[in-house]
Amino acid sequence: MRTLLLLLLSVTAQTLRADEWWAWSMLEFYRQPPWTAGVFLGNRADTEDGSYVQIVSPRVKYAALSWLDLGAGLSVLSIENPNTHFRYEQLRPELEINPKFDLTKSLRLEWRNRMEWRKNENAAFTTHRSRHRLQLGWTLPQPLGPLTRIFASNEWLVDLHRGQQTENRLVPLGITFKLSNTADLDCFYMIDSIRSNAAWKHESVLGTYLRLRF
Repeated sequence: MRTLLLLLLSVTAQTLRADEWWAWSMLEFYRQPPWTAGVFLGNRADTEDGSYVQIVSPRVKYAALSWLDLGAGLSVLSIENPNTHFRYEQLRPELEINPKFDLTKSLRLEWRNRMEWRKNENAAFTTHRSRHRLQLGWTLPQPLGPLTRIFASNEWLVDLHRGQQTENRLVPLGITFKLSNTADLDCFYMIDSIRSNAAWKHESVLGTYLRLRF
């Protein structure tokens, strides 16, 4: 298994080429079951034909059942066009309903469902959307050094005004490293597909997700 995993990571690193870079962080500062709370921070850079996006999002989660989490967040985004340097802010209240299922001792299926209400600066609420992500994660029976998990996911985003899917985020491969007892780091490759009118545009993304617990 060790040889197979090393070969997989080596081949992946040599073949991936990214158009974008996403960096996420989650700072969890409160944990008193069934409640947890923290702040999500994000940076997204598309230097060619996209935008620079920064996000700050206080979030709270409630474990309603052993297999069901409920969540709420209030995100503030700064979005800038790198070509025109036009920048605006966006306010985004969010609600989540997230089932999770342990298929085996090491295999977990998570289904995140999020509703977003989006309000651009100096504009009324508009382009509300729902997001749905299925993620399958395999925790290694024995850690391979700091490597503890391999995962894959797919998320589809639906514009509720247009009544159709407008974006799809496929992660064919992600890996999790345990940095310490209070820190984990995900590294992943994503294919981000965006619908423009009737056509789809596909871009490659390299991303990281750092989770810190205080």
